[in-house]
Amino acid sequence: MDNKLLGVIIIGFGLLVLFSEQEYSWIVSALAVGIGAGLVIRKSEKNNVEK
Repeated sequence: MDNKLLGVIIIGFGLLVLFSEQEYSWIVSALAVGIGAGLVIRKSEKNNVEK
């Protein structure tokens, strides 16, 4: 699975958690959106580098 796709899925999860009725759901949402954004922004590593 690509890092960008995984990041978008985690961001979507964080947005869904934000609208739940739990007391501290905003903390879980902030963590999920932050981690997801980090995965989307991060450059992918290339494995086909010649030595």
